[in-house]
Amino acid sequence: MTSTTVADPAEPAAPVAPPTGPSRLKRLLRPNPLILLALPFLLLYLPRFVDNTTLLQQVAVGTVFVMFAASWDILSGYTGQVNFGHAAFIGTGAYTVALLSKYEPGVSNELALLAAVAVAAALGLLIGVPCLRLKGPYLALATLSVAGALVQLTFIYKSQTGGEDGIAGVKTVVDGAVSGPVGEALSKLVLGPLTFGALTPFNQYIYVSYFVTLVVMLLMVGGLMALGYGKRGLVLRSIQQDELAAEAAGVPLTRYKLGAFVLSAACAGLAGGLYAQVQGTVALNLLAVDLSLLIIIIAAFGGAGSIIGPAIGAYIVILLQNYYLDRSTDLFLEHPELKIGTFALLLIVVLIVQPRGLVPPLLQKLSGRGSPSRSAGATMAESGGAQP
Repeated sequence: MTSTTVADPAEPAAPVAPPTGPSRLKRLLRPNPLILLALPFLLLYLPRFVDNTTLLQQVAVGTVFVMFAASWDILSGYTGQVNFGHAAFIGTGAYTVALLSKYEPGVSNELALLAAVAVAAALGLLIGVPCLRLKGPYLALATLSVAGALVQLTFIYKSQTGGEDGIAGVKTVVDGAVSGPVGEALSKLVLGPLTFGALTPFNQYIYVSYFVTLVVMLLMVGGLMALGYGKRGLVLRSIQQDELAAEAAGVPLTRYKLGAFVLSAACAGLAGGLYAQVQGTVALNLLAVDLSLLIIIIAAFGGAGSIIGPAIGAYIVILLQNYYLDRSTDLFLEHPELKIGTFALLLIVVLIVQPRGLVPPLLQKLSGRGSPSRSAGATMAESGGAQP
C-alpha cells in the first residue's frame, strides 16, 4: 500500500525561483548601453585630440542640431504626428533670446533661455490644440503654415526683428553667469589651464561654446531618452501604432499628444535660444522651411523614434554639410543649394537599404536583441494600462 505524504499547512511553501535572465551587470555590459555611455566621454575629450578649431566649431553646431532633431523626434518619431514646421519653435526661441538681448540687456543668459522655453512652449500649446485635431498631410501643412506666418511677422515688425538682416550683437554663451564659467572650467579641465590660457580670445570662445552646447545637449537628450524609453514612451509609441487600440486601453490621447507637442516645442525653443547665444546673431534662416526639412532628413537618416538615432544622424549630416562637402569639391561652395538635394538622395538610398534608418539596426545588432518596436497591445499589457 502506497503511503501519501500530506504537506503540513503550517509549513512555509518553498520559495519560487526567480525567472532566469541576464543580470543587471550583464545588461550593463552589453555593447548597446556601453556605446551610449561612451559617446558623451568621447565628445568631452574630443578637443584634446583634435587641434582644428574650425572642425570643433562645426561639431558644436552639430550638437545644437542634435537638440533640434531630438526635440522633433519626441513628437513625430514617437507619436507619428509629423511636424513640418518645427523651425517655428526653433526660431521663436532664438528670436526671444535675441530680442531680450537687444531691448533688455540686463536679463541674464540663463533667464533668457528660460524665457525662450516658455514662449516656445506657449506657442506649442496655442497651435497644438487646433492642429492635433488634424492628421497626416493636413497636420503637416498646418504646422508648415505656422512657420510661414512667423516669417511674415518678422517683416511686419521689421524695426524690432531686423527683417531680412536679423538681429546681431546677441549676448553669447561666455556672457552667461553660469554658462561662461562652466564652459571655461571644462575647457581648462580637458585642455589644461596653460594650454587654454595661451589661446587667442576667439579660439577660447570656440572651446567654451563647444562645452556649453555639449552640457546642455546631454541634459536635454538624456531627459528625452529617459522619457522615451520609459512607460510614457511606450504609451506614445502605442498612439503611433494604433490610436484606436490605445484609446480603448484607456490612454487619454489628447493629453498625451498635446503634452508631446508642447514638450517638443519647449525643447526646440531651448535649442534655438542656445543657438542664438552661440552664433551671436539671429536671422530668418531659423524660421525657414529648409531648416524643418533638414531636421526631418536628419531624423529619418539616423532613425526616427529612437532619440539616439537622430542625434547621431545630426552629427553626420551637419559635418558633411558644413565641413566635408565644402572641402571635397568647389561645386558645393559655388552652389550651396545642392547640399539639400544631395542629402535627399542620400536619404533615399539609406531608406531603401535600411528603412528604419542607420542607427537602430546597428544598435540592435550590437546588443543582440530583437526588434525594439512593440505592438500597442504588448505595450498596454506590460504597463498595465496608461497612467493619465
